[in-house]
Amino acid sequence: MSFDTNANKRFSATYKISSNSYNEAKDIAFATALEQTVECPYSLIENTRIENTLLGNVESLEKISENCFLATISYDSSICESECVGLLNTLFGNTSLKSNIRLEDISLTDEMYKIYKGPKFGREGIRKLCNIQNGPIFMSAIKPVGYNVNELQNLVYKLAKGGCTIIKDDHNLINQSYAPFKERIKACVDALQRANSETGLNCIYVSNISADANEFEERAFLSQEMGVDAVMASAGLVGFPAIKKLALDKNFNKPIFMHPALTGAWTLSDSFGISPYCYYGKLTRIMGADAVIFASYGGRFGFTKETCISIKKGTETEIGNLKKAFPVPSGGMKWQNFNNMVNTYGDDTIFLVGGALLTHGKDLCESTKFYVQKLNEASKNK
Repeated sequence: MSFDTNANKRFSATYKISSNSYNEAKDIAFATALEQTVECPYSLIENTRIENTLLGNVESLEKISENCFLATISYDSSICESECVGLLNTLFGNTSLKSNIRLEDISLTDEMYKIYKGPKFGREGIRKLCNIQNGPIFMSAIKPVGYNVNELQNLVYKLAKGGCTIIKDDHNLINQSYAPFKERIKACVDALQRANSETGLNCIYVSNISADANEFEERAFLSQEMGVDAVMASAGLVGFPAIKKLALDKNFNKPIFMHPALTGAWTLSDSFGISPYCYYGKLTRIMGADAVIFASYGGRFGFTKETCISIKKGTETEIGNLKKAFPVPSGGMKWQNFNNMVNTYGDDTIFLVGGALLTHGKDLCESTKFYVQKLNEASKNK
């Protein structure tokens, strides 16, 4: 058996290493290259064809601050072939169990981008769907869990009548007995279409399809069949391979919104896990997300402004021929945040407001109009 040693077949990952010295960081980097590929004592593959090809190669190591280093390691693409699980395992499999190293960035080969094609719609596709050519886009969610189908349907209608461009299921809405998936989808689609016919707007409805195993894909296609405009799932719940498979399916033609549920354990630490830039900004986009929901600074979660800016950068930085994904800052946003948020993220952003809108006043339709107006004013005043 022979291996192709062509450098063009090698993809790379950049890791941040916490270490007391350069030499120790160098040892950690080499141990990572070994762990993420052959996962055996070096003596077993020393001076063999495997060492010369499949063993990860430490391409660079630099000190970026006191006790902190950046290491870039390249991997031969044949180690994961076209399998998503193989790619994820090679990038950060066993090393994710260590507390002194964080995956910062990834770079795939041109050939790999023929397998990982990214967003099918991207920002331009979602704008076309909403018939909004420029400016920020307002989004909200129907909640809380516990509402029945009629109550959720009523929320969709009032939000759409008020001009909420994108209305999504809350991520807690799955297939509960008091709001079964199929009944909820039909009712919400009907409510949206009724409101749009009355206002002349192109508000869209996003169904939550996060589900167990095959049920995930079944709900995606059922949503499409029933007239849903887009779908939402959490890679933290269903896995990136499922997201990638759906995004690549030629028979599925709806934008995919990515929800951050169960991903905080990956992204909150500065010393281990995966950087928010890499996870939300790049990895989700590479796997096919058209819009990426993340917890913004200024809300009830802990990301800094700098971290949030890096996530937005990941959604739009040049990656092969991939379309740009929409950044969707969320998590406790209020209208009072709009000036700050628009100045930070810019107009090419979807702003998601949930609880604050739903509790703003007694008339949800009027409250929605108020929020949309305030967002537009923030855009004009920036």
